[in-house]
Amino acid sequence: MRAGVLIIGSLLWDEGPERDVWRQTRLRIENAVHVRAPIRYGRLSQSRGNTFTMVFSSSGQLGQAVLAPCIREVSSIAALVSEAKKLWRAEQPNAPRESIGAPWGCVGVLFDPHIDRVDCVKAWADYFHRNKVSPIHPVDRDGMLRIPWPAPSTDNRTDNIDIILATATRAETEHPSPEEIASAWIKQEMGYERYFFENIQHGIRTPDDLLVWKKIENACPSWLSKPEYAETAVALRGESR
Repeated sequence: MRAGVLIIGSLLWDEGPERDVWRQTRLRIENAVHVRAPIRYGRLSQSRGNTFTMVFSSSGQLGQAVLAPCIREVSSIAALVSEAKKLWRAEQPNAPRESIGAPWGCVGVLFDPHIDRVDCVKAWADYFHRNKVSPIHPVDRDGMLRIPWPAPSTDNRTDNIDIILATATRAETEHPSPEEIASAWIKQEMGYERYFFENIQHGIRTPDDLLVWKKIENACPSWLSKPEYAETAVALRGESR
């Protein structure tokens, strides 16, 4: 099977050594495509100054994520589990080597609905149960990622992928508004706004991005003048017209 990883945040651009090595050794980043996926900002991250990071959305509204093919084909359940473990270690470098989840998140799998993979589905579910992984929405108790098969955002094709892995993270109980999301970045001065701007620069988008941007622009925090944000700010202003 040809596998890919659905990326909805900093796994794509974080320069940390673990993530950089993972991208170089496990993914064909040069062949990544933008796809439609149900994503939003919804996890309050203490490690990012109590600002919001990406989660999968249950509202049905689609944003834009990145689907990157894996370098290796997945020819067995052992190979699939190996890719899941590598993904989780990139997500949480200090995680136990055999783990694919924690109380705040887990790896889920989505099989191409047009291909019969009954044996693989059962084998993955058995592994998920055997390792007592706690499912995080939209990953179910069998370790299946319950979202629609991602459609390409442009003319690029995704029909060369048979199976998708992704990390689901636990969202806040309340759905934060665009104003709350923006305010969390506006109130901090530790550089955590980079998460928003890097996502925009790499084409990872949510339906609320422009509302968040307008709130940020109106507040005009001191960090908005950073030169590395200038090009993205111009693009967002153009979209807001």
